[in-house]
Amino acid sequence: MGSLIGIRHRIKSAKNIAQITRAMQMVSASKMKRAQDAALATRPFTDKLREVMSHVTRAQSLRHSLTTTRPTKSILILLISTNKGMCGGLNVNLYRGLLDFASAHPNVTLSIATIGKKAKYFVPNREVELAAKFNDLGETPTFVETRVVAKFALDSFEDGKYAQVYLAYPKFISTLQNDITFTQLLPLESDNELTSNTPIDYTIEPGESTLLDSLLPYQVEMSVYQTILESRASEHSARMVAMKSASDNAKDLIGNLTLDYNQARQSQVTSELLDVTTARMAIE
Repeated sequence: MGSLIGIRHRIKSAKNIAQITRAMQMVSASKMKRAQDAALATRPFTDKLREVMSHVTRAQSLRHSLTTTRPTKSILILLISTNKGMCGGLNVNLYRGLLDFASAHPNVTLSIATIGKKAKYFVPNREVELAAKFNDLGETPTFVETRVVAKFALDSFEDGKYAQVYLAYPKFISTLQNDITFTQLLPLESDNELTSNTPIDYTIEPGESTLLDSLLPYQVEMSVYQTILESRASEHSARMVAMKSASDNAKDLIGNLTLDYNQARQSQVTSELLDVTTARMAIE
């Protein structure tokens, strides 16, 4: 009887867990849709802005403080993680990517600016400076909110504190797939894949310096904003998938426990019938 009671308790617990994970799955699915729409809506504009600026800077051989290349002695990494857990291996994969990046730059001083509360647990195997923390961004941050992060990166680079600035984040591919990406944010470089070998003669008004002073910082701000949106879309997608897997596993567990309960119950009934039959035969 004790075994039957224990199995019933386990079945009840599994059902409660299934209800919770199912509710979390539905909430994550709703947030995932909004986050994916936000990331996909701004991606074409961000890519086109980067393409246009790559064309302009390469064709005109323009120089700016944000395109200045320095000896790589220090790197700032804007590490974008999740604010909450229960999103599968998303944060673990991001941490592994950070370790791989640190191993690939053994003689470089790394500094990290964390975006997302879970990033504070990421500590590589060597001394790394925590330059800043931006943990107050919402689940779907606005462009104005993310400009604080971009301003910190711009100011740190222009002051000469860091030779390079990288973005580390889970790039959204699809609901079931994301790609841990490390992309250089500063200094800005022309992307050869986006520019053609045929020179293009641009007429820039009111002037080159005015254009660069306006659009290059804006390009950095849009890149940071787009990256954070990509990370949020990956977070909610990963959490929805994880909660669905948890719900399915709970249902499978309930089925297996129910089968064990029925077998144990049948065995108990059979044993009781044998006891009754044996007692009756003894009386007769």
